Amino acid sequence: MSACDHLFYDRAHVPDDNLVPPYGGALVQAFVPADERPAVRERLQRLPTLPLSETELHDLELLGSGAYSPLTGFMGRVTYQSVLEQAALPDGLPWGLPVVLSVSADTARGLVIGNDVALARGDQPVGLMRVDEVYPWDPVAEASAVYGQRYAGHPALAGRRAAGRTYLVGGPVALLSARATSWLHPRHQWPLETRSQFARRGWRQVGAIHVCHPWQRVHEYLLRCALEASDGLLLHGAIGGHDGTATVPRAALADASRLLLENYFPGDRLLENPMPRRLFSPHPRAVLQHAILSQNYGCHSLFLPTALDDTAEASPEPSKRLLVQATGRGLAVRPVFLARAFHCEGCGGVATEKSCPHDAAHRLVIPESDLHRRLLEGEHLPTTVTRPDVARLLARSVSVKAAGQVPASNRHHLFPHVAEVSRELRESLAGHRACVLWMTGLSGSGKSTVAHRLERELLLAGHRVFVLDGDTLRHGLNRDLGFSEEARRENLRRAAEVAKVMMDAGLIVIASFISPFRAERQMVRDIVGREFQEIYIEASLEECERRDPKGLYRRARAGQIPQFTGISSPYEVPQNPDMRIDTASMSVEECAQMLLHALSNVGMLRHTQALPALIPKPPARPMAALPVQ
Repeated sequence: MSACDHLFYDRAHVPDDNLVPPYGGALVQAFVPADERPAVRERLQRLPTLPLSETELHDLELLGSGAYSPLTGFMGRVTYQSVLEQAALPDGLPWGLPVVLSVSADTARGLVIGNDVALARGDQPVGLMRVDEVYPWDPVAEASAVYGQRYAGHPALAGRRAAGRTYLVGGPVALLSARATSWLHPRHQWPLETRSQFARRGWRQVGAIHVCHPWQRVHEYLLRCALEASDGLLLHGAIGGHDGTATVPRAALADASRLLLENYFPGDRLLENPMPRRLFSPHPRAVLQHAILSQNYGCHSLFLPTALDDTAEASPEPSKRLLVQATGRGLAVRPVFLARAFHCEGCGGVATEKSCPHDAAHRLVIPESDLHRRLLEGEHLPTTVTRPDVARLLARSVSVKAAGQVPASNRHHLFPHVAEVSRELRESLAGHRACVLWMTGLSGSGKSTVAHRLERELLLAGHRVFVLDGDTLRHGLNRDLGFSEEARRENLRRAAEVAKVMMDAGLIVIASFISPFRAERQMVRDIVGREFQEIYIEASLEECERRDPKGLYRRARAGQIPQFTGISSPYEVPQNPDMRIDTASMSVEECAQMLLHALSNVGMLRHTQALPALIPKPPARPMAALPVQ
């Protein structure tokens, strides 16, 4: 018998708190009862162990705490397919995102249906699970159904793919213990805890709002709008995952937000509860999932700020339609879409599209990435952006970028011109999207070889493409730079700026740089923007040394090249690359074709009409047989 068969699943428990009922009518709690905990802990030591990713660890706690009610475990095949195809559980209850546990093929073969496994955070057991199902995972199908993109490298799926996890495991779970301080975040609370606090404070109409870091005046304004319409407000701040902005430390942003909340909001009417970052996506399914969680936490309304940009992804209309449909099928939370907010010089403060009578020339909208860059360059943000004490705190917390930046005193005299020919027009004429394919990997991994083969294939298919190679820049634009840590970072910054200019010209830019550190690759991603694709060209150090086309490894081993990546300087393997190419197991042709397929799936290649083969097609050969660079 599985231990999960008799664990505590209080599925009939509905707190008598006069708040909105839990989703599906019951608030699930799944944890090992105190009297069984010693025996279960001892048994966990003998069970097979499944290490959890950050996302899966978060999901485990949300399952056990009841935040994912009415789910009692990771989804089996039928539930998973129902969520993909219908955005609903098999019983018809709307549901936005898959909640799954992924494993490798080797791990999957060792699992026994009906048996228990330990769930671990690193080496620490945190729960257990009964294995009910093991089934293959199709990343393209999930990306297409959930995100509308037939692209297996979608960022939401990248972690599973990067870890080689191709199977999903379904079954009920139980936390080892019910605890107030979680691995989600020390201040994260369970639904029973928030409901208890709401009832104790006398809140009846409770609002929820998600703002990642509410340190800006615009965010402050939106919080006040939500608070005015509620007895109390549950603030879901974001934790984990990718910031999507520049490299300002999250800790600094969190400190600034806390200062704003403590000094300018009534503590008895605001409760902060950090949540996983992936739930903050403007995608309709993520919005639906956030509404479901808000209901389980006891909230009547979900306030949804409208993004500042005008992209299709930021449009609230698809989310509105999905939430309206869900409301008629079990969702009790009322969605409230807040109007787009901005600082208006004519109004003399923050206003919205609904309240501001002035035209766009009076409205100050600064992208968050630009605010981050200003902070990194040592600027104090103006009072139109944030409060003076918040700005001072941010200035103290953020270090100044040293290399390659225009002094703040000089930038005030620089005014970028608005081009009459947009990148979109250039893309429409070219017949494909512009993007930057950033290839990273050890020296000798095959970056340049794959880059030039991909360039050839794209060019012969009628695409505008150019390879930006690190060695080429070192002989020209960057010949004034040495190989110190600071100089190497500046080399990559310049390369990123060049790549962005070429992308704005409508080109597909294939950049080949070792770029060994994650922080530097993040810097490049921040400069380039949303069309950046990180491609990890994978080859073991042993394989790269065997190839050694330039004799660099031999010289590094002899002590002739200091700080050589892989020998005397580390290479930080990408954790969540957009694509991964294993040059040790594939030919050059296979590598190029895999990249072409991925680019086509994500919609970057809008036509594939081939041009006459003006260049003889090279034979397919194993990567190991080639003089790679």
